[in-house]
Amino acid sequence: MRSTLRTGMTLVVIFLLFLALNLVWTAKLPELRWDFTQHKIHTLSPPTQDLLVSLEVPLDLYYFNAHNNPKRTYALNRYGKRIEDLLREYEKAARGMINLHLIEPAPFSEDAYKAALYGLDDQTGFLGLIGNRAGHGAQRIGAFSLDREPLLEYEINHLIYQLQHPEPRTIGLLSGLDMGESAGRLMGELQRHFDLINLEPTLEQVPASIKTLMVVQPRALSYRTLYAIDQFTLRGGRLLMFIDPISEYGAGALPTNSRLDEMLTAWGIQVFPDKLLIDHLYASSVVTGPGKPAVRHPARLNLPHEAMNPSDFSSWKLNTVTVSSSGALSPRMKSRTTFTPLLQSSWQSALLETERFASALKFDALTDEMSQHAQRHTLAARIEGPAYSAFPNGIKGQPPGLQKAERIHVVVVADTDLLMDEVSTAPGGNMMFILNTLDNLSMLEPLASLRPRVVTNPAPSALHTMRDRAAQSYREKATELERRLQRTEQEWQLLTPPTTSLGTQAVDPNTQLQALNKERLRLPMELHALKTQAYESVHRLELMIKLGLIVTVPVTLCLIAWGLWLRQQRHRTQPRSLLY
Repeated sequence: MRSTLRTGMTLVVIFLLFLALNLVWTAKLPELRWDFTQHKIHTLSPPTQDLLVSLEVPLDLYYFNAHNNPKRTYALNRYGKRIEDLLREYEKAARGMINLHLIEPAPFSEDAYKAALYGLDDQTGFLGLIGNRAGHGAQRIGAFSLDREPLLEYEINHLIYQLQHPEPRTIGLLSGLDMGESAGRLMGELQRHFDLINLEPTLEQVPASIKTLMVVQPRALSYRTLYAIDQFTLRGGRLLMFIDPISEYGAGALPTNSRLDEMLTAWGIQVFPDKLLIDHLYASSVVTGPGKPAVRHPARLNLPHEAMNPSDFSSWKLNTVTVSSSGALSPRMKSRTTFTPLLQSSWQSALLETERFASALKFDALTDEMSQHAQRHTLAARIEGPAYSAFPNGIKGQPPGLQKAERIHVVVVADTDLLMDEVSTAPGGNMMFILNTLDNLSMLEPLASLRPRVVTNPAPSALHTMRDRAAQSYREKATELERRLQRTEQEWQLLTPPTTSLGTQAVDPNTQLQALNKERLRLPMELHALKTQAYESVHRLELMIKLGLIVTVPVTLCLIAWGLWLRQQRHRTQPRSLLY
């Protein structure tokens, strides 16, 4: 009895000590956190910590997360929890300069009304952020997206930066083309978002007040102006350059500028001044003249999201980019700069001489040649790292300037036509790409030096590899059939113009028309058969995987049940054998 009482008293004392430890000492213990992820996605980066330390005015952040919304997926709810944890880290690192408010807006509530009033998106339930600074306007992130997960920290930092620095940043524009009318919409947007200063194309020195410079078609600029750009970049200025082998809305093809090529070489990149990029997969349809049918133009490319770098700030909220008669970039061997592609063509693209593109009648021949030299090319790239001057002796009349820099920051785009209104038509397209890039380049160092947290993708499976091979095999064999089908459709449209008829219509006995009709019906069937043949092994493997997944669980359960039954039978028969 005494031992039982002693044991009970011991348990009570242990319980009281445990309770006291949790109530009194747990709050005083230091918080220990370990981030075991490869890219430390749960830890604030040094640029973010520098940004938070530099805060001078208190900010209020209102995080709206409707995690009980029935339209939410499990993955989005997990992402919402990660955003909440990250915002708590922001509040802690800001040391009182950020007040975080966590809000769960119920349907038809005042919080939901407030979120909608500030422009937050409710398609999958509110998952957005509103930032407010006393005496100034609010900033918002309308909706966090899983597609932009690598840019999460940048999105939050961007909002905080805009609250701290609401004044427009200064951008210098130095153009070798007349952009007044042909790029009117872009110029209007640049003037709305930035303090845009137009610089004379004959300048000899970039003003010290300009920290970010946008240069268009530098091949049309003088050596002295190129020297000014060279020195601006070496002294830490950030540069966005558009260079084009053929400018459709400008001076056309320009003579080779050797000093410009030397400057690009000093930055570690190579541009092909006499070659155009054509792409069979991303080619878009254009009308070559009044009354003519639309044809696929292999040099007018609609670049989808797959052609962009999802881990770069230039692709923020970007849907598509359209380029026309663009060139290509490539990194130089043994260069010390980092070459990061921003826009790329598909694997069905090639570089061809500019002279080959004089007439639209040669499109089919160009496509044939492209299929023989197809590979992926870079249309825009971010260049960072050490570089040297392309003018080691300066220029005549001026003493030698800076000879090298430990770090330059340049973005080069191998097209100028994407700036023009006739090419830049899609919302969330070319204009968004340019604004994103300039916005990032013009930020102060803590934000401009931030790099995305890349989410590592697993290695492709055998099924993905088979799909890629099947797609490549189909593309190689289907190119000729698709071209024949396109030509047949064009001829059919020319021979059968739209007419107004009453009631029934007579069948046209034209022999050529009937032959075209048979051809346009037969070719899609051949393409379908070709695709079925190319993907036959893939579909067979997919069927085996599905059958395996369907059969595995029932078979496993049956085997377990059979094993249990055998074991039970063995136990039943064992006593009988012992009797004998």
